[in-house]
Amino acid sequence: MVRKFKVKLNGKEYFVEIEEITTGIQNKEEAKMITKQDVQMTTSKKKIETKIEKKVEEKVEVSKGEKKILSPMSGVILKVFVSTGQKVDVGDKIVILEAMKMENEIKSDVAGTVKAVLVKEGDNIDTGQVIVELE
Repeated sequence: MVRKFKVKLNGKEYFVEIEEITTGIQNKEEAKMITKQDVQMTTSKKKIETKIEKKVEEKVEVSKGEKKILSPMSGVILKVFVSTGQKVDVGDKIVILEAMKMENEIKSDVAGTVKAVLVKEGDNIDTGQVIVELE
């Protein structure tokens, strides 16, 4: 049997679903202990969900303004396929990056116009470094 509760914890309200696992709860203390554990698990889950929501909001804000294409790994730029002012669609090749003796095509995950190319052939780049800025 699933029961729903509204719990207020540190000034915040949480809606909690508690499932009765056993029918043999012996006393009120045991019932309180089970309820407290469920509330703690729900609170932890809520904190994780909040962190995820913040990351999603950050990504959305970035996509509203300037768009940046980042390097997914460290390596050396072998070839640059775009230039300033060029229109780029999703999936277009941006650069070829050599990492661990393998050539990796870095493709655009957003559409836009190239505002700036921040790397050139032969550059060593780090993970997360901006390769191209788009408008």
